Amino acid sequence: MLGDAGRSFIEAQLLCDAHLSFILIQAALDGHPVPDTQRRLKALLADALGRARRPFNADGGTHVAGYTLPQSVLYRGYVLLMLAGTERAGLADAESTALFDALAAQLVEALSRQLLLPSFGRTIWPCDSAPAAAGLLLHGRLRGNADSRAAGERLVARLIELADLPTGFPAKVDAKGRLVESTQRGTTLAWTGAFLAMASHPAARRFTATLVDGYCDHPAGSAMPLAACREWPRGVKGPEDSASGPLVFGGYSLGASALAIAATRLSSEHGQWHLHLLNAAREMGIGTTLEHPWKRPLEASLYGWGTTVRPW
Repeated sequence: MLGDAGRSFIEAQLLCDAHLSFILIQAALDGHPVPDTQRRLKALLADALGRARRPFNADGGTHVAGYTLPQSVLYRGYVLLMLAGTERAGLADAESTALFDALAAQLVEALSRQLLLPSFGRTIWPCDSAPAAAGLLLHGRLRGNADSRAAGERLVARLIELADLPTGFPAKVDAKGRLVESTQRGTTLAWTGAFLAMASHPAARRFTATLVDGYCDHPAGSAMPLAACREWPRGVKGPEDSASGPLVFGGYSLGASALAIAATRLSSEHGQWHLHLLNAAREMGIGTTLEHPWKRPLEASLYGWGTTVRPW
């Protein structure tokens, strides 16, 4: 992630496909669609249903509307959100709507057996359920499906239960919800807050407020409009990894700060933080990344999403 081969982010292709589709969908919803938007969305979805599956294939697949899709909740949630956006923008066709309905039904059934599902193997990052929760809530709303809406609400309620733990929102749990990595992290809060806000769920406020209050600072002092977010709680010196990206200036995470751009844009209470995070991104050289997006496509797509995203 973040242009560093030493921090390989194996799901990067899926995220690029999805976030580029979110950008295109939002442009269409805002009344200034990119030329050939529908064709581009179909190409991104085809890539997500094709080569972007590879990092998830080791855990087996399940048949959904003629496709064999990985069982990862992260993968299924992202694809569901891509389909939700296409539906929301009025750009769906019979095939994409059929897949939207079938994937939502399959997720509802899987969640009825186990509410927190793995991302890879048996590893469960609760934050990775946030795209699935948002996708189900949107499917329930857009398709008038009570089962999807109820499953999405149950999943959000479980995420809130975990956030209410004395140690905060855990990074990892097991299949029974027992703590595996209990430390609350900036990336997981920003990620969860942003995706729940895409579905206009009020619980998003909880995660974004916790992020801003506990992890975001003005590293150059309060007089300078530059903000960044920590990966680890204040006083905790945790390691860098593929989620956090590089930790700079005493523990500020490029991953958490990038995701916080989206989370704060979607928050009615944190608009100034959003602007200050954007200022810091510019100072750190995001302009060069945007001039050559093919060199760092994940960073470019996440930034583009974070600066355009609105609730659906």
